[in-house]
Amino acid sequence: MNFKNKKNYLSLKLGQFRFYFRKRFRIISTANDILIGLFFVTGSILNLFPDTSSMGPYLYLAGSLLLLSRPILRIIHDGSIEHRQERHLTLENKGK
Repeated sequence: MNFKNKKNYLSLKLGQFRFYFRKRFRIISTANDILIGLFFVTGSILNLFPDTSSMGPYLYLAGSLLLLSRPILRIIHDGSIEHRQERHLTLENKGK
């Protein structure tokens, strides 16, 4: 596998094939949703059997943490941080 990151797309090379994804955050969000589903379904299945029922709550916790990351990903995607340096004019600098 070879990942090539660019500003507006993500390229994934698997053997002779290359997949292009236009929006990085949409891919990350979709992968996050798939993992959430897998953790909750696997946790539910593990709770059905007495020998593995102790692992179910850990998968529920992992799925819940991934659910918490969804709004964080949206904030990162929709927001930006800028550093602006304001210039203050004083009476002394105004005459120069």
